Amino acid sequence: MIDRRRFMQSSIGLGAALATWSARGSGTAAVAQPAIALVDRQLAGSAAFIAERRSRGLAAFEFTGDVAGLWMRELEPRLRSGPVVIEGHTSAATEFCLEFLAGDYGARTLHRVESGAAVTWVLSSSPARRAALAPIASRGSESHA
Repeated sequence: MIDRRRFMQSSIGLGAALATWSARGSGTAAVAQPAIALVDRQLAGSAAFIAERRSRGLAAFEFTGDVAGLWMRELEPRLRSGPVVIEGHTSAATEFCLEFLAGDYGARTLHRVESGAAVTWVLSSSPARRAALAPIASRGSESHA
């Protein structure tokens, strides 16, 4: 018969082993993901947010109100081509939309802080979580970019 302590120890060990195996399988443990930042210029704190991200060497993108063009030109192609980390300072609605759209590429929000009308967040994608029918960049489409 297994006692409670032995059950907990084996469960924790199994969980740690699965987490390590999953990280190795997705390539996130050994390979640093490219990171980008985006900010809605009309929100308080946007100038400080983007300046700090640029000082860290992140590719930084700014928009005012509507993120659709930025999604189509920059974010979706990067998510399609592989793992990426996106740091943002946007409205809650914009953060929700981006997380919803990026979900097909295996992205999820890892960190989220609300401050008034603004939300600061980190979204990270993983090929292991990619939706089955999400488009994958092909050699033909990369040459036209």
